[in-house]
Amino acid sequence: MSAPAGSAAPPVPMGSTGSTGSAREPAPGSAHPGMARAFPPGRMTLGLIAPLESFTGDIPSMTGHLALATAAEEAGFASLWLRDVPLLVPGEGDGGQLYDPWVYLGMLAATTRLITLGTASTVLPLRHPVHVAKAAASVDQLSSGRMLLGLAGGDRPSEVPAFGVPRTGGPARLRDGWSYLRHLTSTSTDGHTSSLGQLAPGAEVIPKPRHGRLPMLMTGRGGQTLEWTAEHADGWLYTALAPEQQRLNTARWRRLTGEPGSGRFKPYAQAGYLVLHENPRSAPRALPQGWSMGREPLLELFAAHEAAGVNQLMMNLRHNTRPAAEVMAELAEELLPHFPPGGLSEGCRTTPPRPGTRR
Repeated sequence: MSAPAGSAAPPVPMGSTGSTGSAREPAPGSAHPGMARAFPPGRMTLGLIAPLESFTGDIPSMTGHLALATAAEEAGFASLWLRDVPLLVPGEGDGGQLYDPWVYLGMLAATTRLITLGTASTVLPLRHPVHVAKAAASVDQLSSGRMLLGLAGGDRPSEVPAFGVPRTGGPARLRDGWSYLRHLTSTSTDGHTSSLGQLAPGAEVIPKPRHGRLPMLMTGRGGQTLEWTAEHADGWLYTALAPEQQRLNTARWRRLTGEPGSGRFKPYAQAGYLVLHENPRSAPRALPQGWSMGREPLLELFAAHEAAGVNQLMMNLRHNTRPAAEVMAELAEELLPHFPPGGLSEGCRTTPPRPGTRR
């Protein structure tokens, strides 16, 4: 349902959230395996957006997808993100990773051991918070605490009528759903009342997240003010920007989250399409919502993003003419040593395998 980095809907005034106060608890950090690998403070990592495939048209083949996910983990990519695309609507983007994200995340939890697993993003106005809480906490438990829940307002309006929800009011439903999710994934057994339902005292969703608070990150704006997102979200996922624009964006985010000095690190990630040229010195070419160039200028660009305060670059490989496995292998050999995942001892990194032939 969402594009690689979600929609950038214009902000709307803050409204009542029905918050239980949990938004002010310390954000998940190094104690959460998924956050620690994806977002080590003070530097940048590289993540991938499924499907791990170069394809044309709207529907990927998903050939060898589990082997590629395992190869991505072993190579040292920090995270693998899945999109929420329940319906294929002509003219509104591709079919994502084809499979339902929650079913697929369950399989990935069983076939991987270290890589962070995340949604980028679950379209909260179209999914009920009780179902999202149950699914996300289940994946978090099955993956030993590697689950990150990216949430968005959605950017495919033609899908909305199929769910029977009003075309208007999505930002308010997102706020109410966010508050409800926080309550459902907490240890509280108090009741909760919102526009989306009433939870009786004593009723709760099980299982609970493995490491306390489930990380909830905003993709795009979701129709909210950035002030609301800085207070309630555990991180922000946004679309590809030039480094000079990115520096302004991240600086504003750090000011609003109170970093440094607040003791609550909230990461900033940037998502986009990546086309890696065969010529390592090939100059950059224009690519909407992404990057297209050889690996040498790409390394310089990624270093500039890290200097601008980006904590992860999330890459979608679908527009490559080379097989995605080949692109992954080149990234693993040439770029990942500069942007290793967190959660490992300093300087410790396994030798990257070759998920494909580079030349």
